[in-house]
Amino acid sequence: MSFEITTTLRTLLKSKKRIKVVQGATSSGKTFSIIPILIDRALATPHQRITVVAETMQGVREGAMAIFMDFTIKEGRFVQEQWNGTFLKYRFRNGSTIQFKSFDTEGKAKASGKHQILFLNEANHIDYEIADALMVRTTGEIWLDFNADSEFWAHKELVGRDDVDFMKFTYKENEAIPQAIKDDLLRREAKAMAEDKRGQRGYWWNWWQVYGLGEVGQLLENVYPVWEQATEKPERFKYFVYGLDFGFEHPTALVKVWYCEHDLFIEELIYKSGLTSGGLLAEMKRLGIETDVEIMCDYARPEMIQDLINDGYYALKANKSVDDGLSFINECNVTVSASAINIIEENKKYKRKKINGVVTEGVVKMNDDAMDAIRYAGMEIKSLITGGGSSIL
Repeated sequence: MSFEITTTLRTLLKSKKRIKVVQGATSSGKTFSIIPILIDRALATPHQRITVVAETMQGVREGAMAIFMDFTIKEGRFVQEQWNGTFLKYRFRNGSTIQFKSFDTEGKAKASGKHQILFLNEANHIDYEIADALMVRTTGEIWLDFNADSEFWAHKELVGRDDVDFMKFTYKENEAIPQAIKDDLLRREAKAMAEDKRGQRGYWWNWWQVYGLGEVGQLLENVYPVWEQATEKPERFKYFVYGLDFGFEHPTALVKVWYCEHDLFIEELIYKSGLTSGGLLAEMKRLGIETDVEIMCDYARPEMIQDLINDGYYALKANKSVDDGLSFINECNVTVSASAINIIEENKKYKRKKINGVVTEGVVKMNDDAMDAIRYAGMEIKSLITGGGSSIL
């Protein structure tokens, strides 16, 4: 399918100001539009140095760089000999370059030198000190895009300036959106409207403000909504994964997370302090824990994982990505066994950090033993249902 010019792309092309702050909903096509524009900038003027930055190298590879590769390959514009996979840099025949990078310190950003064009992808996840060090060393255009989970430095430092264009897009400005994704968005909108109708504006209502409407959202103090309870597991659940968070002074938590598409049913198996490897193995044998089902484990205790493996269990290192894990669990319809008293208690008390009364993205390290175990299992389930395979690190 050929590249489609969308309302988002046309609007971005009309921007004449040096700094372009692009706030958008999911599937609004903001990054998919900015990347082709940068390619055209590179081709139009020789020896342009264009730098694309994300918070982490994983974010770089899975975000803007993946879009760049997909676009240039599908359009027949990618030349393998012009790509440097070591430095993640593409050199055009006219001497212009596009390089994909991340910086973990302000000092490294300062040391990166001058940039003719800068693109800060998912800018709300990039520290202001790093972003500012890059922007002040950019002689030409500066692009920023983001989903506005909450207000951040771009709203405070950039929006409203004479040299800044602020643009906001939703999926409605992206005529190239696949119908399946549009249908999924509308299902999420229905969940948000149902919350609003009940007078309980929670996760889905806030999600829709940010990812459906492109508005600035508000982080909720409770990490998860209060999950529904059921005395019996619904029959539709056929598959499950274990999640295991090791403890000693804190409880060791072993959970069984059943899944059916994006529906989860959670059982509490072990929630006990003072367990050594021997004590844990004895409990698992008593419970009849299967040896051929993934047990996604906290890899901070490699010796405990090895003890499980030596005893025949299918123990794997969990993907411990907090943001991705919390997002996935929140996107699922979660039911918890009514007998899982510790999970139910943690679910209600699991909070985000507050600084000077303002809710932040950080999570309070309390009431989180079972919550961590659930997140580990959740990340494996996400890999399984999306065809990504095991999330073992």
